[in-house]
Amino acid sequence: MTGVALTFALSSEFDLAEHVTAWLLTYEYAQLDEVPLTLFVFVLFSAWFSQRRIREIHAEVERRQLTEAQLLSSQQLYKTLFDGDLTGNVVLDTNGNIGMHNRAFDRICRPQNSDRNARKLFDFDWSAFVAQLQHHQEINFNKLHICRPDGLPCYVGARFVYVPAEKNNSAQIHGYLVDMTEQCLVELDLERTLKENRVLARHAMQVQEQERKYIASEIHDETGQYLTAIRMDALALQKSTPAQANVIAVRIASNTQHVQQSIRVLIKHLRPPALDSLGLIGAVERLVNDWQKLNPKVECHLQLDTSDYVLHEDINIVAFRVVQEALTNITRHAHASEIWVDIHIVTRQGASLLQIEIRDNGLGMDTTQSTEGVGLVGMRERIESQQGTFKLMSGLQAGTMITGLIPLPEVQRKKLPQTSLSPSASGVNDYATS
Repeated sequence: MTGVALTFALSSEFDLAEHVTAWLLTYEYAQLDEVPLTLFVFVLFSAWFSQRRIREIHAEVERRQLTEAQLLSSQQLYKTLFDGDLTGNVVLDTNGNIGMHNRAFDRICRPQNSDRNARKLFDFDWSAFVAQLQHHQEINFNKLHICRPDGLPCYVGARFVYVPAEKNNSAQIHGYLVDMTEQCLVELDLERTLKENRVLARHAMQVQEQERKYIASEIHDETGQYLTAIRMDALALQKSTPAQANVIAVRIASNTQHVQQSIRVLIKHLRPPALDSLGLIGAVERLVNDWQKLNPKVECHLQLDTSDYVLHEDINIVAFRVVQEALTNITRHAHASEIWVDIHIVTRQGASLLQIEIRDNGLGMDTTQSTEGVGLVGMRERIESQQGTFKLMSGLQAGTMITGLIPLPEVQRKKLPQTSLSPSASGVNDYATS
């Protein structure tokens, strides 16, 4: 507005319009007096075109803003689906460097931030794999072992797709990993259990044959010959004189006593009689005392109490055999100076359980390594046969702790005499294994 006012003032002062008109009349042939109208029309068309172009630019801006919003929403959706997918997705180059990946890949493989190369994660030769992938374009693995940096076991089902190089992009490898660790560990555990069962079954048959051989030998060598002697004496008794009958009767009585002793030895070998006469606590206490006589350098701590429960016969024999096998293993392998035997009733989630716990401070063992022994397998099978749970904790130079929990059915409760217990050494609860 200031410029327009200034132009009007100067034009009025210097009569610019008259001078322009006089100048234009000189060049009438050029029709210069039509120029203002033409310029005016040009200005009008320019203003109209500018307004239309501004509207078009505004519409284009709105369209681009809408497109950008849609693209941002699509990118957010893609990122949500990519990161939220349970499948581990990763983009690698041919050298194994990790590019784009989702959280599932980090959760499954746990690559280190300092080393963003995936070649060490996979249990195969990377160069041969890339060459084979370039040839086949796609490779699938039903079960692939992942070498996680934290050392934890990891198995995946995997598919790798080769994407050839384009104009501005180098060749890529797209990987899709499905975590199968839990399933594979269950399969490995099942395989281990089946192997242990086969070993245990074979051992059971061998023990059965040994027991049959032992019983047959005892009956033949001990009972058989005495029964034969009794039979011969009985036949001789029919033809003997009264004086001879007295001698034969004494001999028959002596032979009968030997037969009875042989039968008692067999019965004791087949089933501990202390279980019937003393119950579980008394039988275990006698077992430990007899064991300590054979191992006087080992200090034993007993804590035995089943309160007022009358335990079932099957539970008694299982608990007794578990303690017996544990003491045998300690003698053979542990070289311990102290052991703890703890049997008592516990309550878990309203259910009563018989807890059997045997510990030692011996050499221990590496629980990650499988063993050919059947002692631990036998203990586990005995406890699990009663719907119980078996747990082994041990470490090298850290001792061993065996824990068995056997559920108790609804049984008759009866107050039993308190069994004298050996005092437990202080710090027993602090004894731990790795």
